[in-house]
Amino acid sequence: MYLNLATKSILLAVLLCLGTALFSQNNTEKTDKGVAFYKKASAYLLTNTDSAIKYANIGLLFINEKEEQKTKNNLLFIIGKAYQKQNKHKNALKYFLQAYQGYESFNDKHNLLATTFALGTVYAKTCYYDKALLYFHQSLFLSIDLKDTMQQCISLINLGTVDYVLKEYNSALKNYEKALVIATKLNSEINIAHIFRCISGTYSSMNEDKIALTYQKQALEVYKRTKNKYYEAVVMADIGDTYKNLHNNSFALKYFEKAYLISTNLDDLFLKSHILFNIGNLYILDRNYEKAKEYLYRAERIAISAENKITLKNIYESFYRYYSIQKNYQQALEYYKRFKETNDSIYSKESRDKVAELEVKYAIQEKENENQILHQRNEIQQLIINKQIYLRNTFIYISIIITLLVIFIIFRYLIKQRANKMLTEKNELINHQKNNLEEAYATKDKLFAIITHDLKNPFGTIISLTSFIEESFSEMDDKHKIQAITTIRKSADSAYELLENLTKWLLSQNKNTPIHPSIFDIVVALQTIVTLYKIETENKNIEVFFEKPSEIYVMADEQMIKTIIRNLFSNAIKFTPVNGRITIELKEIQQEIQVAIKDTGIGIKEGDKDKIFKIGSNFTTIGTAREKGSGLGLILAKEFADRNNSKIWFETKVGKGSNFYFSVLKANHDE
Repeated sequence: MYLNLATKSILLAVLLCLGTALFSQNNTEKTDKGVAFYKKASAYLLTNTDSAIKYANIGLLFINEKEEQKTKNNLLFIIGKAYQKQNKHKNALKYFLQAYQGYESFNDKHNLLATTFALGTVYAKTCYYDKALLYFHQSLFLSIDLKDTMQQCISLINLGTVDYVLKEYNSALKNYEKALVIATKLNSEINIAHIFRCISGTYSSMNEDKIALTYQKQALEVYKRTKNKYYEAVVMADIGDTYKNLHNNSFALKYFEKAYLISTNLDDLFLKSHILFNIGNLYILDRNYEKAKEYLYRAERIAISAENKITLKNIYESFYRYYSIQKNYQQALEYYKRFKETNDSIYSKESRDKVAELEVKYAIQEKENENQILHQRNEIQQLIINKQIYLRNTFIYISIIITLLVIFIIFRYLIKQRANKMLTEKNELINHQKNNLEEAYATKDKLFAIITHDLKNPFGTIISLTSFIEESFSEMDDKHKIQAITTIRKSADSAYELLENLTKWLLSQNKNTPIHPSIFDIVVALQTIVTLYKIETENKNIEVFFEKPSEIYVMADEQMIKTIIRNLFSNAIKFTPVNGRITIELKEIQQEIQVAIKDTGIGIKEGDKDKIFKIGSNFTTIGTAREKGSGLGLILAKEFADRNNSKIWFETKVGKGSNFYFSVLKANHDE
C-alpha cells in the first residue's frame, strides 16, 4: 500500500480525537493566572509548539495550592502534547504520566480518557506494544463508561492497528469488525471507509488479496459518495497494487491511471510520484519500454521536488533494470549509484530514528528498574517471614506424610484389586480402539478415492484446455478464448475449494485440537460471507434476501461458524439456477439462534439424502452451471457443528429447492 496509509490514517484520527478531548474540557479553576497561561498555551499548541511549552511552564509556576491541581494537570497535558507533536517521545511520556496521576487522583474521567489515549499513542510509536495495548484498552473501558461511542470506535481501531503490527491478524480483524459495527451505527462514513482500508491491509498481509480487494472497493464507494478526492485517489492506488499482486496488470494500470488523474488536482506530490512510479513499473513488466521510460522520468522529477526518498530509491532501481534490459550499461551503472546513495541516506535516517527510539525505551526501562529494586526489597522481607512459617509447618507436613503412608499400606490390597479391574477395562478399550482404527483406515481409503477423482477432473481439464489453447491460439476467436479461460478458472476454483475443505476437514479430525469459543455478532459474519460471494451471485443473477437485524451475539468458535456459513451459502449458489433466489433467515428459539439458508434450486433426491453428511458415501452433484464439487463442504460443516455442540439439518424437495439449518448458542447478557 501507498506508504502504509492505513496506519497513517489511524494515527491522524488519534491526534484529532485527542485534540477534541483536550479543548472541550470545562475549566473552572480558581487560579486566574494559571488558567490564563493554560488558555494561551492551548492556543499556541496548534501553531507554535515551542510557545505552548513556554507558556505552560510559566503557568506551572503559579500553581501552589491543592485546589489549583486541576489546572496543573491540564498544563502538564499541554506540555506532553506539544512534545508529542515535536516527536520528542521521551519528554512527552514524562509529562503525560504526571498528568495521568493527577487526573486519576481527582477521578477526572474525561481528561483521564484523553491522557490514556495519548500514552497509548506514544508507546505505540516507540514500539512498546504491550504498554500501548494496556492504555488503549483502558481508553476503551473509559469511553464505554462515559458512553462516548465515537471514542470507543477510535480505541478499537488503534487496538486493531497494534495487533496488526504484532502480526496478530485474527485479533486485529476482530477489533476492526467491532469498530465497524459502531461506526455503522453512528453513520460515520469516513470512519467506515478507514476501517474498510484497515481490514483490506490486514487481509493483504495474510496474502488474501481477493478478500482485500473486496474491502478496498467498498472503501472506494464510500470515499466517492463523500467526495473525498484525496482518499479516493489513495484507495485507487491501493487497488492498483492489489491487482498487481494478483498479476492482473491491465486492471492495475487502469486503476493507477484513474488515481493519477484525480491526483493532478491535489497537492500531494508523494502520492503523484508513487502512482507514476507504479505505472512505469507496469509498462516495464509489459515490455513497453518507451512508455515505462516516460512515466519513470516524470515520477523522478516529482519525487525529487517532494524529497520522497522511498519512491525515488524505487525509481532509480527500476531505471537500473530498464537500462540493463536495453544493454545501456553506462546509464544502468549511473542509476545503480543513485539507488545506492539514496538507499544509504534512508538507512542513515532510520538509524537516527532507531537511536531516538532506544533512548525512549531506555528511559522507560530505567523507571521500571527502580520499581524492580523496591519490589526485590519487599520480596526479601517476605522471604524472611516465609522461612519462619516454613519451620513451623515442617513438623505438620512430616506428620501428614506418616499418616498418608499408613493409609497407603492399608489400602494397597484394595488398590491391587482395582488395578485388575482397570486392566480388564483397558483391554476392552484397546479392542474398541482397534475397531475405530480399522474404520479410520477404511475412511482414509475412501477419502483418497474422492481426492484422486475430484482433483484429477479439474486438473485434467486445465491441462487439456491449456494444451489446446497453446496449439490453436492463433486460430481461435475471442469468444472461444474467453470460454476456454472461463472453464480453466472454474476448474482451478473447484480444485482450490476441494483443497481448502480437505485441509480444514483433516484438522477437524484431530479431536485434541481445541476450539476457541468467543462472543461475536453472527449478523456481521453472515454479511461478510454474502459480500465475499457477491460476484458469484451476480454472475448467475441470483437475488439474495437477508433482512438483517441490528445485531445478534452468539457464543461459538467464530472461524468454524464462518466455515459452516460459507459452505452452505456456496452450495446454495451452486445448485440455484440463473435468476433464482437465496433467502437467509435468523430465528431465536429459547437459548439458541437458528440460521436458515434457503434456495430455489434443484433439490436433493430421496435416495441421496442419507449420503449428504457421510465421508464414505463418495457423493457429489454437478451444479446448475456445471459447477463441480467434492462433497467435503457439507461434511466439514457437520464436523464443525458437532465440535460446537450445534445441530445441522436440512429439508428438501426435488425441483423446488433445499433449506439448510444450523443452530448456535445465543450469548446471554452477562457474557
